This record gives sequence, C-alpha cells and structure tokens, in this order.
Amino acid sequence: MEIFSGTFYSAHGLGQRVIVTQNPDFINHVLKDNHKSYHKSPLATEKASKFMGNGILFTNGEYWLRQRRMIQPAFHREKLQSLNDIIIRAINDSLTGFPVGNAVDICPFMHTMTFNVLIRSLFNIPLSTATVGEIMQLFAHIQEFLMRDATGVSKLFYLFTREDRIAWQKSMRLREIIQGIVRQRRLQQEENSDLLEMLINSTYEDTGEHMSEEQIVDEILILIFAGHETTANSLSWLLYLLASNESVHQKLTASLAGITTDGISANEYVKATIYEGMRLYPAAWMTERVAIEDDEIGGYYFPKGTIIISYLFGLHRDQHFWKDASAFRPQRFIDDPGVARSKHYYPFGAGPRMCVGNNYAMVEMSFFLFSFFKKFQLQPTGLVPEMKARITLKPNKVILNITKVKGD
Repeated sequence: MEIFSGTFYSAHGLGQRVIVTQNPDFINHVLKDNHKSYHKSPLATEKASKFMGNGILFTNGEYWLRQRRMIQPAFHREKLQSLNDIIIRAINDSLTGFPVGNAVDICPFMHTMTFNVLIRSLFNIPLSTATVGEIMQLFAHIQEFLMRDATGVSKLFYLFTREDRIAWQKSMRLREIIQGIVRQRRLQQEENSDLLEMLINSTYEDTGEHMSEEQIVDEILILIFAGHETTANSLSWLLYLLASNESVHQKLTASLAGITTDGISANEYVKATIYEGMRLYPAAWMTERVAIEDDEIGGYYFPKGTIIISYLFGLHRDQHFWKDASAFRPQRFIDDPGVARSKHYYPFGAGPRMCVGNNYAMVEMSFFLFSFFKKFQLQPTGLVPEMKARITLKPNKVILNITKVKGD
C-alpha cells in the first residue's frame, strides 16, 4: 500500500510492520535528521555479529558510537595518504594477472584483487599465499552461509547439514588467524604504515585507552567483510558501463593521459565517473533501520518496532530527481557538483552510519582506473549483467572483451 510518494507499507507475520521508501525526505529523516530514533534491526545484526564479531557494522547505541569515534580518524583523507603506495603496488601486482581475451568474466578477478588490496592495506607485512588464500576462503564461506541463512529456508535442515556449526568453526579459525597477526604486530618495535597500525594506535577520546585485542580483531573482520566485495562489485559494474559507453570511455582515458598518481585525487572526471557508476549500481542498494520509538513524517505516524527499508537503488534512478535517469552520464556530477552531496544520492549511505571506508574506497577505485587503462582496453560483448540483490548489489557475471594496450 502506497502511503505517500515513493513510500509503501506492508504488514507481515506476527504484526511486523515494514515501510519501503525511495522518498528522499523520508530517507533523510531516518538516516540523518532523526537518526537517534533508529537502530540497525536485529535481523541485520544479531546473526552476523555471532560470526563476524561486534564491529561497528553490527552494533548499536553507545558502544557503536564509541567505536565509531575511535575508528573514524584512521580513515580521514590525510591519514589515508600514507596508504597510497601500498594500494598502488597491490593493484599493479594484481593487474599482471588480469585475464585477456574474448568473453572474459571479470568478476572473479575483481573480487580477488580487491581482497588482496585490502589485506595489504590492513597488514603491510609479508603474508604467505596460503594464509591470504585461507582468509579469503573462510570469508567466502561465512558470507555465503549468512546469505543463505537470511532466507530462513536452510535453517530447517541445520540438524542434518550442520551448516551453522561448520560456519561457526570457520569463523573461529578466521579469528585465530587475525588474532595471530595482531599479536605479532604488537610484539614488533618498528612502525608500519597500514590500517592495523592505525587501529592499534587509536585511543578513546574520553579515557585515552587503546582498544583491546578482541575489539581490534572485531573491527578488522568488519573492514574485510564490508570493504572488499562492495568495491569489487562497484568496479565490475563500472567497467561494464565504460565498455558499453564509448564516448565516456574515451573521455575518461583522455583525462588520465599525462598525469601521475599524484594527480588522480584532483581529476574531476575520474571522480565523476565513479560517482555515476555508483548512482546506477550502488553496492549498498538498500539499507534498513528499526524505529526504537514512535515517529512520524509528513503527517504519517508509525510505531516503535517498524522496519524502514531505504531503497537507494530506486532513489538513484528516480526520474523526478535525475535527468536521463537511466543514462550513464558522469558529466552531470561536474555540471552540478552539489548533487554528490544532495539528499538524492547516497552511494555510501548517509548520516552518522555512513560507510567509514568511503574515502578509502574512492582512493582504491581511482587508482584502479588509472592503472587499468594504461594497460588494457575494453570492448563490449552486448551481454547485460544480471543483478543479484543480496547483501550488496552484485553482478552475476560481467562478460567483456579485454585486450592489452600496445607497447605495454
């Protein structure tokens, strides 16, 4: 039932009320203006936190606020500059193995690359290929389990399949590996310019104390959980869009000609291209909150316990707010720079719970485009990727024709 523009209400079993909205005023109200009246719902946090720990993605209230204030400074643009060399080297190392040829599915490579870049950014120490591979496999298994578990159907068979027990064992093994890396670092005397160093050195503003080992492990798990798949999906969609839009493709590569990595952050067209890709295919395609007290907006009242789903994919393609809404047109963000900060655009969420790694993601994607188009060319295949709206908006496959730049 539509209750007002772009907003729908439904009631589910046991009296659960759900509102789905792409109304920018409603979304802004829930995520920003009245955010203190909303928490992430238990549906989104309790199960995941059992396997991934109590990091900032899966907590609420005072504990979340304290952790957020602790971690946020590590992701300021100035702090991230110390990671630039690590990110660039990791991307270039990965691109040596980028697949070329006709009808190449780029998605598996993107996931492996962004995972390796994030691991290098977290732990700028030599890790064996076996260790990195095990971490990646453990994460993949736990993420797949959590997605299946969210449907509720597989729970009926846990007594026989023991899937929940197996996932728990894998989560314990994952914590064991990360814990070992943290302990090893704390025993070292020399400094390292990586995210782990920033987390270890961070202190609570009220007490000056450092995080415990368990808290550091929790936050590292969240950074890996949330930080690689979103970027992999965004880059996969972006290469599909660039391959399918020759004029944008040419303008982007022209903007990259003759500049160094130092000039990437000032390249307006690179930033606009990423923004436009994330408008059409936001990795965080929706976000949910639960009202912790009665609330109202626009004269419509709803009680405590109502789940609000902000449908960001729909808002980003709403023709009321975007001219040529379905077109891939990065120039819109240059012609009107303010739209990137408007209530019509939420590529990383909004408000106090905005993605803590948004600056990191923008740096990584910018460096990737810079390095990729110096080495490779794209051609479309005409195959349109299938959207898989799970935890993130994932393309099933992105099939492109890839050739190396002559002389590279």
